[in-house]
Amino acid sequence: MTEISLVNHISEKAFVTLPFYRDGKPLDSARWGITLRKAGSMRFRWNEVNERRTSLLKEICGDKEAVSLELIHSKIVYDLTSASDTHEKKGDGMISVNHSLVPVVTVADCMPLYLYEPETGLFGVCHSGWKGTGIIAEAISLAEKKYAVRRENISVAIGPHIHDCCYIVDEERARYFTENFTPACVSRKIAKDGKEEYHLSLAKANLALLEQAGIRSENIVLAKECTSCSQDAGGDFPFGSFRRQAAFAAGNLTTEERSKMMTVQAAFCICL
Repeated sequence: MTEISLVNHISEKAFVTLPFYRDGKPLDSARWGITLRKAGSMRFRWNEVNERRTSLLKEICGDKEAVSLELIHSKIVYDLTSASDTHEKKGDGMISVNHSLVPVVTVADCMPLYLYEPETGLFGVCHSGWKGTGIIAEAISLAEKKYAVRRENISVAIGPHIHDCCYIVDEERARYFTENFTPACVSRKIAKDGKEEYHLSLAKANLALLEQAGIRSENIVLAKECTSCSQDAGGDFPFGSFRRQAAFAAGNLTTEERSKMMTVQAAFCICL
């Protein structure tokens, strides 16, 4: 597995793109990327207009067409043949072999997962929060079923997300991940008040899933940054974060009101 720091690749642009890896070496035929906090919120709903998002995605996609999806924290993955395939639909992942398309999901602490298989040209992106952990396995199975991809050829990128340094969960969720993924994804620590707390690593949970799915470690790249606490060289937070921006807001706010407080990022996958 290759670990990479996105902060080292930040430029004047409001997004960053990086290569997939195969046999521990970067590929030049597809890229995975994410918008930055300075781009503003990339929030997407079918019944809303986000001109900032539309403008930035045009810059990113060029002559290709962005394909959006309203997220619901599920394990639903769509196979795209045209940009209209997800119109008015909800789910959390997309795969395709149509290189004129750019699948886009939104994230803010949740994990963006990207995949690319150079022989068939299959590529895609998934949104994986704790509820959706396992969606990458669904995407791989769909790719195998639809396009006969060979799992050992699939490259996967794990984008910036909340890491176990900041992701504290209750005992029930800790037990769920320990029993369903790997005990290694949960660690116990003693908080300042002397009480025990559970820290969850979504990366370790998904790495266990990828190993079970037959993805080679040499074909995986992992972003080092935690969206909640990582800072750039200037001391700014480069990524949006639900935990940092909204989780501890006034208790009388609705989930929808909290969601509008965070800088949602667009995660995309593009074939060159």
